[in-house]
Amino acid sequence: MGTGDGTAGREGPKTFRFAHLADLHVGAWRERPLAEAAVRAFQDAIERCIAMQVDFIILAGDLFDSPLPGMDFVRAVARHLCRVRDAGIPVYVTYGSHDYSPASSSVIDVLEAAGLFLRLPGPEAVGEGEGQRLRLRYLVDARTGAHLAGLPGRQRSLEREWYERLEHDGPGDGTGFWVFVFHSALTEVLPEHERFAESMPLARLPPGFDYYAGGHIHARVEVRCGKEGGVIAYPGPLLGYQYGDLERAAGTPRGFFVATVEGERLAALEFVKVRLPEVVVHEVDAGGRTPGEVGGLLDRVVEERDHAGAIVLLRVRGTLASGEPHDVPIGAARAALEAQGALCVRVSRTGLAGPRERSLPGGGGSKEEIEARVLTARCAAYHPDPALDDPVVVTGLEALLVGDAGARTARRLLDAVAIEPAEHEDRRTFASRVRTRARDVLPGLREG
Repeated sequence: MGTGDGTAGREGPKTFRFAHLADLHVGAWRERPLAEAAVRAFQDAIERCIAMQVDFIILAGDLFDSPLPGMDFVRAVARHLCRVRDAGIPVYVTYGSHDYSPASSSVIDVLEAAGLFLRLPGPEAVGEGEGQRLRLRYLVDARTGAHLAGLPGRQRSLEREWYERLEHDGPGDGTGFWVFVFHSALTEVLPEHERFAESMPLARLPPGFDYYAGGHIHARVEVRCGKEGGVIAYPGPLLGYQYGDLERAAGTPRGFFVATVEGERLAALEFVKVRLPEVVVHEVDAGGRTPGEVGGLLDRVVEERDHAGAIVLLRVRGTLASGEPHDVPIGAARAALEAQGALCVRVSRTGLAGPRERSLPGGGGSKEEIEARVLTARCAAYHPDPALDDPVVVTGLEALLVGDAGARTARRLLDAVAIEPAEHEDRRTFASRVRTRARDVLPGLREG
């Protein structure tokens, strides 16, 4: 493998293949059976890559669920990466939002130092001060001549600042095959379950690449970037890291992409399925029922089929006629399913309420969905202080803070202040920078 400035590298073979994986989240699950299933899914993906004799592998972020996962998970992943290295297959990696660390202390760096993969180089700064720009740096795969560049993901999508400063000159002289690896959500391709997630417009991607290897969106996506642009691909997760990921895995194939390149053209993109445990989802409507009646429904769920070896998801919803959610005999149902040999039983009681319990506006959902509904509800009820007698001020507040506009302002303000201190930045300077960003969203904000 070699590195270059985007123009170096010998001519590669006419045809080659590479694998594209993302969002593996090894180490995410506290339940041991699920954690081990995630490692086995990663193992299966690696074995398939070796069997298919791909020329290289891309891991587009979130190989692990945290920068410093448990050492047993690191050891398991390292063992499988050693097999890839022994097979002579290079692996190229970028940080995801979960395995990124602002302090640069991530297990990704440890595994790179051990020679198990290469982390794609970050961009280089061009110029100084407010006009400073960023320029991509490239790595050239020695076997195929493919050029790879990328930007890592960061927590709360803070990498969007990098895209805003990125020079958009396009890669090299346009010859060869060019891959951009990234870990960010694109607004135009967000799946329904992530419609409230932080994202950036597709236009922020640097133009001119043949393949955009994405991570972060937990769904399989394959679209073309304009009529003549490259393919934007997200393989999606394997087991993921939260309840919704498991729920969507029921009946939905999970795996990774294998791209076939002929000359300088993407000739085919194949989705390769990875073996996962069966996921069985049971919806139980508790609405208008007593806890005992809900218990009877749970008994029927247990008896209706064999759950041996399956990941079982119980979603109990509705407002009880009497009692409280903790009165529902969930524990008995869980024990019965485990006695059948279920691999793991996860219970979601989001949306289950007692008759006097106040729920969040619109019920349950993901963190982003709940956050969006709360902001919308709060802003819908907001009115400027009646003591304000300046109509210009009142009109400005209404335009900025009331209704849907207010929800958008709140979302922008949260994004603006969700930044990290720069290295060696003192508290006063950091606080001033946060206030400056807040004033960009709320122009009338006074210095405090």
